[in-house]
Amino acid sequence: MAELRAAMRSWIYIVAAVVCLLVLAGGGVLVSNPTAPTRAQNVEAAQAGGTGILDGMTFSGQVFVDGEPLDVIDTWIFAQGTFESTECSNRCRYPPAPYYVRKLGDAVEFISESQCLDKDSQIVWHGTIEDGQAKGTMTWTTSRWYWTIEREFVFEGTLTNRAASIAGD
Repeated sequence: MAELRAAMRSWIYIVAAVVCLLVLAGGGVLVSNPTAPTRAQNVEAAQAGGTGILDGMTFSGQVFVDGEPLDVIDTWIFAQGTFESTECSNRCRYPPAPYYVRKLGDAVEFISESQCLDKDSQIVWHGTIEDGQAKGTMTWTTSRWYWTIEREFVFEGTLTNRAASIAGD
């Protein structure tokens, strides 16, 4: 019986040591990309009054992972100064979020960050619109107490509705 208690004590010490090491090393095991797009420098806010220069535009297209398209068609809507992915909204409850723009010659670059309503997850959309095409990346990040997962996707779409023109056209 004494040998069993000694073995159990040793096992408890080993488990406690492993847990301590995992907690102390936790900062080193986070998966993160410090260069991921955010509401970045040099990006102008949507125009005052809840409207933006892309409002009224709707795009339809696909999201790609590792160069392969996902088996879904997504629709991206710019309305009332917000950007919405209908696929993300329907599947995961990502609400429309403000978008920010800047003109780059004939193109308009936009960025939008949407926070999931149910989880500690967000998606940052960073794209360019030119000649009726929307292209860019979306970075999905979800946080757990013990790690952060970050995954980047590429999106490409075509203008399907243009109820407004880009300011300056």
